[in-house]
Formats: sequence, structure tokens, C-alpha cells
Amino acid sequence: MLAHSPSSTSRSGTIGLGPKETHSPYLPYASHSELPDLADTQQPHITVVVRPRKSRFEGLANAYSGVSWILGFKEKYSLALLIFFGGALIGFCLGRTMMMSPANVRELTVSGEWFWYRKAVYKPCIFIHIYASIISGIFAVFQFIPAIRRRAVILHRINGYMTLALLIPSTICGSVVARRAFGGDLNVQSAFYTDGILIVFSAGMGITNVRRTRTHRKWMLRTVAFASVPITARLTTISARHIISDIGSYYAVWRCDQLRYVMTDVDEVSQLYPQCTQPGVNLAKTFVAVHAAVKGNGLEYGSTVRLTFGMSLWIAIVIHVIGVEIYIRKTESSNQHRRGFVLEKYADDVDDGESLTGDR
Repeated sequence: MLAHSPSSTSRSGTIGLGPKETHSPYLPYASHSELPDLADTQQPHITVVVRPRKSRFEGLANAYSGVSWILGFKEKYSLALLIFFGGALIGFCLGRTMMMSPANVRELTVSGEWFWYRKAVYKPCIFIHIYASIISGIFAVFQFIPAIRRRAVILHRINGYMTLALLIPSTICGSVVARRAFGGDLNVQSAFYTDGILIVFSAGMGITNVRRTRTHRKWMLRTVAFASVPITARLTTISARHIISDIGSYYAVWRCDQLRYVMTDVDEVSQLYPQCTQPGVNLAKTFVAVHAAVKGNGLEYGSTVRLTFGMSLWIAIVIHVIGVEIYIRKTESSNQHRRGFVLEKYADDVDDGESLTGDR
């Protein structure tokens, strides 16, 4: 038997290497003294990156950017403008769908309007205007989604021609009705006729330049902007008629036959407007002043609309003309022209008025 030295025996009494010569499975023949001291070895620095939790606004911003990219917009604010103005146009058209029922037109129009609209010269025009403007207004919004223009050119063209085929007759018929709409004074007539001329002219220029994509886009933007003028006018007149009601010194002129059509109580008419109940009076040539008050009867409320709508139309025309030109110039850098079925960035050496081969 071999004698074992004390240094070769562990404290537990087992035979093996001493404490300083512990066997390493990684270095089988190295002694403990040759191994690095793990306690003295510099450990690598581990950095834990804690990402901040996304806020609700950041999530909405990412969602907005994603939707804008899917729809093909290049400017950050274009989707917001589509939602605001396109939503207003679609909302207005959907809200007017109840007017597509002939039974509702008499009740929902301003007091005294149906007196004229029921006549043969105006009745077909008012219904053509209502039906055509509602349908064309809804479909016009889809013309300004870039993804449709770039990926579904045929759909864009069909929808565009259908929209114009409805918009132009609607505008012409609306101009005919403008002779009697909202009182039919010169202020209202001139505003309606001016807006109608702007719409038809812009639409005609858009059709003429259908193969010059950049020019076509500008004129169609103007067309829809001008066609939306009555929406802004209606919003403006809401405030205006409350203002003149609070002032309390405004009056509108009514013909007696129209007044008698609205007020069927003869005794009330004779008490408030005795000129319209005199024997032998010609109702079509007799006029009376009706006080303008929002909270008054049907005549007084109708007076507030008559007095303010022409002014509101002119204000809306100015706003839309300036606004659409600003937008056209702001988005000029992202405007593109089409060669065949491919949209290309605008080159500086290509004249904007030049007819491009195969450009549609």
C-alpha cells in the first residue's frame, strides 16, 4: 500500500487533489494555481435598456401615419384635410338624403321656399339638384385618395366621369332655382350664379386637361372646393342669423301671396300684416316687411335666413378660393404626372402645360 501524505487527502477524507489543486473540467491537467481567480476577474458590464411605454398619443400618431401611407398620401397633413373636408362633404350629403323624399322637401325647406319650388318651372330643377348633388358629392371624395388614382386607374376614371356627369346638371339646375332660393334677392342670386360659373368652368378645364395629370388635378381640386361653398355658407349663416336676431332691427321683404301661403290663419294675417288682407289687393304685387327673429314664427325665422344667406355665400366663396389655391401650392412638390399607367415625379425640364405622350 502507498502512503498518503496529509496534503493529498481532503478534509472530507477522500483521496484526491488538495484544495489548491482542485481538478477543473475545462482544464483537465491544470492546477488550481494556474487558473484565473474568478473573484478577481472583471465581469462584463451588462446594460439593461428599458424602453419607455408608448403613450396614447404616440399610438394614435403611428396609426395616423399608417393609414396615411396606405392611402398613398405624401404630405402629413393631407389625410387630416381629407378627414375634415371630405368628412364634412360626405356628412352633409348623407344628412341631406332625407330631402330625396319628395314628401320631406315641403317640410324641410325654409319657410316660403316651397311656394316657388312647387311651380312647374322650378320643381324638376330642385329635385334634379338635390339628387345629383348628393350622389356626386359622396363619390367626389374618393377621387382624391392617391391609392385609388395610382392602383385603380380605371375605377378613378369611371368614378370621375360619373361624378362630373351628375355635378354639372346639378349646378345648372341649382342656378335656375337660385332665382327664388332664400328670398331670391340680387345678393343671393349673384352669389349662386358666381359659384355656379366657377364650378362649371373648373370642371370643364379639368375635363379638357384630363391627359395632363398635374393640371387636371388642380382644376378638379378647384371644382370640388367651389361645389362645397354652400356647406360653408350654411355654417356661416347659423351664426349670422343669431347675430341679427339679437340686434333686433332687421326686416326682410315678403310678397303677400307667399306670406299668405305660409300663414293660413286669415285673422292672424289681418292683425299682423293688414296690407295683405285689404279687399281687391293684388297679392303678387304687394310687399310687407317681416321682422327677422330666430325664435319667432316661420316667417320671422325665414327672414333671418333670407337676410344672411347671400352674405354667407360670398364669404364662403372667398374662403374656398383662397384655401384651395394655398393647398395647391403647398402640395406642388408632391404633384406627379402620368405616363400611361405609371405616375412619375415631375421633372423640371417638363413644361406643366406640355401634353405628355400617353399621359392620362
